[in-house]
Amino acid sequence: MRVLFVATGALPHLFPLVPLAWACRAAGHEVRLASTAGVADELVRTGLPAVVLATAPDSRLSQVRARLVPLIHSQPPWPLDWATHPESLNDAKREYLRLLGAALALGADGMLDDLLSFAGQWRPDVIVHDAITYAGEVAAQKLDIPNIKHNFGTATQPPLHTTTPEYHHLFHRYHTAPRAHPTATIDPTPPTMRLPTTERIPISERYVPYNGSGAAPMPVPGARRRPRVCVTWGHTSARSLGAAAAEPYRLAIDAMADLDAQLVVVTTAAQLNAVSDLPPMVWTAPDTPLHLVLPHCDLLVHQGGDGTTLTAASLGVPQLAITRKPDAELVGARIAAAGIGKHLRYQEIQDEQGPAAVRRAVAELLSDRSYLTAAVALREEIERQPPPASIEPELAALVG
Repeated sequence: MRVLFVATGALPHLFPLVPLAWACRAAGHEVRLASTAGVADELVRTGLPAVVLATAPDSRLSQVRARLVPLIHSQPPWPLDWATHPESLNDAKREYLRLLGAALALGADGMLDDLLSFAGQWRPDVIVHDAITYAGEVAAQKLDIPNIKHNFGTATQPPLHTTTPEYHHLFHRYHTAPRAHPTATIDPTPPTMRLPTTERIPISERYVPYNGSGAAPMPVPGARRRPRVCVTWGHTSARSLGAAAAEPYRLAIDAMADLDAQLVVVTTAAQLNAVSDLPPMVWTAPDTPLHLVLPHCDLLVHQGGDGTTLTAASLGVPQLAITRKPDAELVGARIAAAGIGKHLRYQEIQDEQGPAAVRRAVAELLSDRSYLTAAVALREEIERQPPPASIEPELAALVG
């Protein structure tokens, strides 16, 4: 069986596909992992046979992004249940979602020519694509093969494409029509963390953390004489905001400076260079995969990213999400609802009371063992889900 995995050019969407792609390759199938040139280095470092797709420049996409990017990190807090009750959104928030859907569709449009050229020659039997990688849907429809949607975490977007002409244009350009549903959906999010949905019941998959390749920290940290708190802020914010992405987490680091805890900062070397004068109790782990550091930590403070959240969940580590954009707020709300941590919104902690709010949250998460108990229970729930190697036969059965 030939399995083509496709992700949009962003690491939070590429990384979740890697464990299943490796499971298929280990089972003897031919596998290709495709994404855009923007993530080519990480694509190759997965160790899987990679397909680097060129993207055609598109003035429409540039125009949409010019409007969208300033809005992403400057939204006031959204209603906590907006994903399941979109009727609660006002016109400005609906316009934000429309722009986001248009950007995703136009991004897919830019990678489709190369994707279809490769797929037409290689002739995959099935395409597994990230939940918002619409190019995978189009390619599967055009080749008349199954498409498997792979969700990417706790905040899988509510459907954005139904009202965007850009999505339908993807199919019309290639003289085909959208599918009403994917052939199947795989969801690595544990049931406790999933948002309610009207979609068909997904194939459950154990979340196996993959946060990129890299070396384990050396020397391996020993027994903890005091609590160890890991701070990270992911890839997406840094990509769009540059050095400003670290602002909420520098606030958190400074707020924790007088706590009896060791702090560990996990981010890229470039981001670390932009964060100056870190307190002396901070240990840095530049360009180190998060899943290699978290087993040595008691708490994770982070941006509310899907992969970051599920990595901590799979390791039984309590969490504090400090969010600043709508999709991350969904994740933070699920963390709080599951009892595995707390959620603060950056928009609400920027005044002089903000550091005190962060200190209180961290102190409670480290002292109240109910959060650890809930985190361990969630880890055990994740471990009961079928691993990627168990999903592979279901893919083969779908192909027939």
